[in-house]
Amino acid sequence: MQHSPSTSAAVLLLHGFGGHPFEMRSLQKALEAAGYYVEVPLLPGHGVTVDEFQRTDFVDWYGSARDAFLRLSAAYEQVFVAGLSLGGALSLALGEEFDPAGIATLAAPVFLYSFFPPLFSDWRLPFVPLLQHVRPIWPMPGPNSASREIAPWRGYECVMALKPLTSLLRGIKIIREDLRAIKSPLLSIHAKGDRTVPVQNVWEIQRAVSSQVRRLELLSIQENITSHHLLTTHRDTRERVALSVVHFFDELRQ
Repeated sequence: MQHSPSTSAAVLLLHGFGGHPFEMRSLQKALEAAGYYVEVPLLPGHGVTVDEFQRTDFVDWYGSARDAFLRLSAAYEQVFVAGLSLGGALSLALGEEFDPAGIATLAAPVFLYSFFPPLFSDWRLPFVPLLQHVRPIWPMPGPNSASREIAPWRGYECVMALKPLTSLLRGIKIIREDLRAIKSPLLSIHAKGDRTVPVQNVWEIQRAVSSQVRRLELLSIQENITSHHLLTTHRDTRERVALSVVHFFDELRQ
């Protein structure tokens, strides 16, 4: 979509770790239908090869998001940001440095595990900084066709690049430490049974920010096949997510 002079508000949408702008398409279409200019950049290292992904880190991903935000801020009166998973964390980071018109986080992490209380989506996560030196590319199970039918996704399959994952763990730790710097209106959406990013993240985010306007939506997914994480593509949540984000931004739109 090209820049439109009749549109005074823009939205920066940010995809998840190892993913692709594809996962933001449903939300993008809803926002465009509501009259927003929407930009969905492909983050560095994504959509190419795992080897190239291995050469990028959180600094690169945030730099790309930051450049896009600044470019949109120079062209539009209001710029909103929204992101899924890593994209949600990057949205929070933008809120810590700048003052977006509004932020929507979707299954966003500020931690992926904790010892007290014990929360682990994967018991190996604490060892990733060490494991990256032993086996930089970790094999993973192949995609489940039933899961993909329920929650479509595009990205790196069958492997996990541990250098970028280590960088993600460090990056979200830094974001978590400065959440109080966020003053923008905030909508946080999370699934109660998220198996990738523990739902406790959403409480931490909402508790720590300084935003005067804070809204929280917890979604309940009944099936037991997917990770309950891909809220923007899951057949049970994508429409509700799109409606909630559009409504939230519309309330803030001038």
